[in-house]
Amino acid sequence: MAYLFKDTDLAARRLRVLAEVFEPASRAFLRDVAVNERPTLALDLGCGPGYTTRLVAEVTGCEQAFGMDASEHFVARATAENASKHISFVRHDLTQIPFPTGSGDLLFCRMLLTHLQDPLTALKRWGTQVRTHGLLLLDEVEWIRADHVMFQTYLGMVAALLEQQVNQLYIGPVLDQYQPCGDLKRQASRVYQLPVSTRQAATLFSLNIPSWKSQPFIQATYPPEMIEWLERELREMAEHATGEGEITWGMRQVAYQRF
Repeated sequence: MAYLFKDTDLAARRLRVLAEVFEPASRAFLRDVAVNERPTLALDLGCGPGYTTRLVAEVTGCEQAFGMDASEHFVARATAENASKHISFVRHDLTQIPFPTGSGDLLFCRMLLTHLQDPLTALKRWGTQVRTHGLLLLDEVEWIRADHVMFQTYLGMVAALLEQQVNQLYIGPVLDQYQPCGDLKRQASRVYQLPVSTRQAATLFSLNIPSWKSQPFIQATYPPEMIEWLERELREMAEHATGEGEITWGMRQVAYQRF
């Protein structure tokens, strides 16, 4: 399982910004669907440095939360920065089951399926790791509406790169159409609209570019001066932009329950 944006310290910085930007959407999702019963064990799939794990633990009030990630670097960082009496982290390839934690009462995943080449197979496997009456929650990108030409250019590059790797940036519609078999039933599916400031979006994007600009597909498809121009302009926007309303994320939030 290859993560497009890598697991470097720069990537961890990006994930901190991403956690701040998308916290309102994920918090609302967890609050709205995980209200009936306090989970004994909550699992955060693709936890990175642990920011989402901490959010899951806070909002659900679970007795124990485990963050899982394939990156040894991220798991070590999460343990150092976000572990507590009720929050732990473990390294694991999430395309493989069973999970080392055992099954959970609540499984949460944000922006991970977009990086998997066979996301529906992973989703089916995750369903087997949900306890009876437990929840599997997915928080993935449905669409991104961007008015600024810099954002449009950047998103076009990333979407093309992911597609070339047999991944999908906008995987939300696929998840909305997916109907699981057996005793896992879809309970909710919605699009949460999250407006993001120009500065925040430019910060995220400018932090991403160093991780993928040397990819062979990018080098073969886009002129080097175009990539340099985009990186320079986004960095400038991240430092000085004051605009609002130039970019909005539509987050597909799907909840499944096992009966």
